[in-house]
Amino acid sequence: MSETEEKQAERKYTVLFVDDEPNILRALKRALFKFNINMLLAESGQKALELLSENTVHVVVSDMKMPHMSGAELLEQVARLYPHTFRVVLTGFADIDSTIKAVNQGKIHRYLQKPWDNQELLNTLEEGLERVKLKDENERLQKLTRLQNKKLKDINSTLEQTVVKRTKQIKFALNRIQKQNQAIEQVLFNVISINPDIDGKFAIEISELAALLAQRAQLPEEEVRLIRYASLICELGCLGLTSADFTPPFSKLNYEQQKKFLSQTKQAVTILAPAEHMKPISDIIEFQFEHWNGSGLYNKVAKEIPNGARILAISRDYWRLVTGRLQEKNLSPNEAKQELKKHRNTRYDATFLDILLDAQDIGMPKHMDNSFGASELAPGMVLAANLYNDSHILILPEGHVFTEATIAKLMQFEDDHNRQFEITIKPAKKQQAESPEQTEEA
Repeated sequence: MSETEEKQAERKYTVLFVDDEPNILRALKRALFKFNINMLLAESGQKALELLSENTVHVVVSDMKMPHMSGAELLEQVARLYPHTFRVVLTGFADIDSTIKAVNQGKIHRYLQKPWDNQELLNTLEEGLERVKLKDENERLQKLTRLQNKKLKDINSTLEQTVVKRTKQIKFALNRIQKQNQAIEQVLFNVISINPDIDGKFAIEISELAALLAQRAQLPEEEVRLIRYASLICELGCLGLTSADFTPPFSKLNYEQQKKFLSQTKQAVTILAPAEHMKPISDIIEFQFEHWNGSGLYNKVAKEIPNGARILAISRDYWRLVTGRLQEKNLSPNEAKQELKKHRNTRYDATFLDILLDAQDIGMPKHMDNSFGASELAPGMVLAANLYNDSHILILPEGHVFTEATIAKLMQFEDDHNRQFEITIKPAKKQQAESPEQTEEA
């Protein structure tokens, strides 16, 4: 037997018998003395209503013919006031019409004829009580369901709060790791830039061109980020070389010096080895001198060379040609592109090289020998890139044509903040195309 069934078995249900004849009530009491119920007796309809108001009654058995209030009238009120009570009427054969009326008015569940059969009476009461028990069990289950639903709702709410909290913690941790990684990256670039023989602006030019080629090749954002940074520190390995091995044009180096120059990739891999999360960056730097046709430093086949290394090779050699680091003279952007084109699909991957060759809007220097402090500016110069303050707030937009007024304001800003801007200026040919009407106040 279940716990619920045990509780129901222990519970005693209440049955109210109503009849104006005391001997009938006594007969009912004798017939049911073994039946496990609380028995209430009433000799009138009014007394029955009083007992109903004072007790929880589960079954009402009423005689049909009673003075002042008939059984039909009583059970009609019971149906209205206590709709869940099981209602039974006792009637004589001659009262069949009244019984039918009572069934309709009082919504009576069963009727028994006098004289009743005790077993039929017991069966009727058991039927009524079983219906009450089912109703009670249904209410219990509904209540339990509501409680469980509330608990589930509370649990879900707690879980949601926990998920939100954990998500914030994870995001915070990831942001902290990202900031730490960015700090490490900045430290590496600072270490390179502080070397008087390694030009940080040259590295920035390589990095920005490489990132632009990667973006136009529609590589994933994260891969673009890796390529940008790997290109920024592509000369990291030069820290392990003497300046005589990497500062002269490559064509002027002797065989041993060229071997040492190319060995910078191994030096960089050694420097980055402890930082496991930088392995993709290390691979790009390591294979930057690998040729597309497999004839480079490691004789790697094309599919083994990372996209980043292929792009870095193009960006790096383009700027080495423009700045005279590859040959003995500086080449113009167009001359540099034509020189790279000679090695299309042999030294350089045509997929990425063609992006550079076909684009007329990339390849002009933005940082090398092209940045000025405020005092070095002249009216009519055109700003090549957005100018921000230390809080990354825009001061002047790209394309601004400098006037005496805006130059004076920038000079005042430098004096007030004890720092000098690095203001990138567009080449003279591009400045001529700008309209003087584009001038804006700082």
